[in-house]
Amino acid sequence: MRLRTKILILLILIALAVLFAAGIHSALQGNPLGADFYTFWKASRAEFIEGRSAYDPSVAREIQMDIQGRLSSPTEDQFAFSYPIFALLLVAPFSLLPFDWAQAAWMAVNFVLLLTASLALSSRRRWVGASVWAFYPVCFALILGNLDLIIAVLWLFFFSQALPQNKGRYGNTVWMGALIAVTTIKPQFSWFFLILAALIALRQKSTRLMLGFLAGSAVLWSLGFLWHPYWLNEWVAQAVQYLTVLSGHSSPLQSWLAALPPPYEQNIRLITWIIIIVLSILFIRSAWREHSFSIRLLGWCGIVTYFVHPTGFSYEQMTFLIPVFLWAVDERSSKKALAAWVGMLVLSWVALVATFTGFDRLADSSWLLLAAAVWLAWITVDQKWVQPGKIKSASQP
Repeated sequence: MRLRTKILILLILIALAVLFAAGIHSALQGNPLGADFYTFWKASRAEFIEGRSAYDPSVAREIQMDIQGRLSSPTEDQFAFSYPIFALLLVAPFSLLPFDWAQAAWMAVNFVLLLTASLALSSRRRWVGASVWAFYPVCFALILGNLDLIIAVLWLFFFSQALPQNKGRYGNTVWMGALIAVTTIKPQFSWFFLILAALIALRQKSTRLMLGFLAGSAVLWSLGFLWHPYWLNEWVAQAVQYLTVLSGHSSPLQSWLAALPPPYEQNIRLITWIIIIVLSILFIRSAWREHSFSIRLLGWCGIVTYFVHPTGFSYEQMTFLIPVFLWAVDERSSKKALAAWVGMLVLSWVALVATFTGFDRLADSSWLLLAAAVWLAWITVDQKWVQPGKIKSASQP
């Protein structure tokens, strides 16, 4: 693709984002959304414009008053900024705008980024790429203005290139490693993917990918310390407080264990963790021996990440929707696979519909997790997904 064409496409995307932002601003005027984004926006303004720490308790209190009209009780969400300080670099340009325009612009950028990525990666099945936005977890993340969407786009692009069936064209470059470093702004979303990316880099002997990640991480952390020398201690303290407040929420694993009689809960918890660790080792060992980091291993990483996620909010389900999407757009996927994609799309809305209709037994976001587990079992026994091809070393032609 010529440089002139690339510039034209970029300008078109920017124009679409601007038009979409104007439309969102018009539609939401007087009805602000995005509690998560408001926290980022307020923390960014405090840090970069007002000269206060983003972790200052006064910032959290102001956010509570603005969103709830009152202060939160100790057991409620404190709406405090609980991310590494360099996460604010993503939001800093938007903090220069009034919140209504900042929110509209943030939603537009997220929408255009994910839609562009999903359509670009589904060249043979455009409707699958376009239907990503029909999943409830994706819509929920967009409304809240959470950082998960941008992180999901980065991982989606990396794994689309790193998996062997895609020949790793861009998966082992320096700039791809630098982009992966950005995903560390939300460790609870990216931790297992980071382990998998490291294993892929080691197996491919891709020094460029590793150097890119280390360089990107060094730049992010250095910028953080240069701007705010004591941010690490403040962040750790804020994160500990955040986990304490989250005691009212729980991971899907904890929710399921809570349904068991107390005498059995601890034993089942231990057994479950042993199973997770053993299966993870077996999956990784098989992939390492066969030089084949396949969709099924990526699917396992995504499912486990959500299963043990400390909050289990529905928008975190994008961890396993990433591999499901890459599977659905793969040219080897059958019509049954596409039907399964549509079925999971519909299922993603069951919990919300059940909440409004009074069917409490169905008002559980774990239904989509169970569907993902069935999907993983399906592709594990399907031979065409077991050995998708060998990964070549970065030093090989």
